Amino acid sequence: MSQVYLIYDERMELHQTLDEAKRACHVERPERIVSILERLLSLQSRLINHRQMNVMEENITVKSPFIHLKCEVAKQQTIELAHSLEYFNRLKATSIMTAEELNAIRTIDCSIADGSTEDDEDMYFCKDTFQAALLAAGGVVQCVEAVTSPATETSRALAVVRPPGHHACQDQTMGFCFFNSVVVAAKHAIQSQRAQKVVILDWDIHHGNGSQDLTYNDENILYISLHRKCGKKFFPGTGDPEEIGGDELHPDAIGLNVNVAWRNSHMGNVEYAAAMSELVLPLIEGFGADLILISCGLDAAKGDLIGDCDLLPNMYYLMTVSILETMGVDIPMVVALEGGYNTAVISACMEAVAFALLDEDWNDGTEPIRSTPQDHTKVASRNESVGSRLEMGRRVLTRYWDYFTENDRQKGNLKISAVRDLNRTIRCLQSTPYWIARGIHLEEILPQTPSGNRVTRSKVKNVANLDEIQLSLESFSI
Repeated sequence: MSQVYLIYDERMELHQTLDEAKRACHVERPERIVSILERLLSLQSRLINHRQMNVMEENITVKSPFIHLKCEVAKQQTIELAHSLEYFNRLKATSIMTAEELNAIRTIDCSIADGSTEDDEDMYFCKDTFQAALLAAGGVVQCVEAVTSPATETSRALAVVRPPGHHACQDQTMGFCFFNSVVVAAKHAIQSQRAQKVVILDWDIHHGNGSQDLTYNDENILYISLHRKCGKKFFPGTGDPEEIGGDELHPDAIGLNVNVAWRNSHMGNVEYAAAMSELVLPLIEGFGADLILISCGLDAAKGDLIGDCDLLPNMYYLMTVSILETMGVDIPMVVALEGGYNTAVISACMEAVAFALLDEDWNDGTEPIRSTPQDHTKVASRNESVGSRLEMGRRVLTRYWDYFTENDRQKGNLKISAVRDLNRTIRCLQSTPYWIARGIHLEEILPQTPSGNRVTRSKVKNVANLDEIQLSLESFSI
């Protein structure tokens, strides 16, 4: 029975806006992590009860699906792997500031083409912000240490942390972010020799501009971001596909920064399945990482207050499973919360990710979930055409994007704009020596034609409101 490390700390709930009138409606509020924790604890109880019912021996105690870790603040020297000492001290000073001083701190919204910036009215500080940011970074670092320890009990971990981190730059707060927790953890893993090569997959709907900046010239980190980019109209306005990492001074990092930039809204299950199958999975496998970090923003989900996209919880499940299948059970994986601002939606989506990490089957609610984890060897042996782990990962996604169909124009009902967006990224990487040397040959996607055997767009997008989303979550029932 699979287990997953889980980390949470109530002190992260203390970070909140000083404007009491806005606390209940501010999108980045404590209820984000509270709702997720409540959902996961409910799942824990249901799983224990379900597994206990399936244990024949009376004296056997079923293990909890989650191994709870005690969260500790990140050390200053660890934070300095990604941020400057001057920046650390500036944030530290906020813990003793008055309310007036905190409200006067200038923050950055979107960068404008001429290099100027605008103040972010949604960004806030309070006396507990510094501690919460240290706990968030420390929590992800602890998860990395747990899954990479020789004495580890499991290779998977889930960090329910806030404030988020992927917009935080070396010397700048931005987009609700203060310390870049995932990048700090990645650099700590490499610096402490817990890992040699790290993948950061960022599926938050906003580009992780801070994560890109902090890893751009690092030949040991592959950063992949799937995000919306509509100029200044969608925060933060960064993340062009042409930004592929490295430069003349860092040639070994060229090709290790990957941006899939959706130019339109309402990207859904089909678009993300295509991105994973055609681009993300082969790059992850080809890079050969010994640690996977997921910047798990959940604001691409249907019903989010900001993202304006259409992912359903089952796609977060399928994306997570596809990575596990592609990389194998022995490669450590840490999933860390980033954005996502509808508490009902993000709690359901994070539960979906937890199901995948726990090796529990998705079954559309028709059967109770299995009491034992998937036997991946048996899954592979049932289909002789499965010749590699990459193929196994791609097969997870065939409900929405069938990479293996003989007709390349009938892989799935992919939006025309998404075809163009994915092909733009693919073209930027096709001639990169790094990927050519590793035998990764990316091919452009042909425009798709309708097929009666495919999942139609109307079926994929037939979830109009939160009540219907709740109905779609019956597949989580035990």
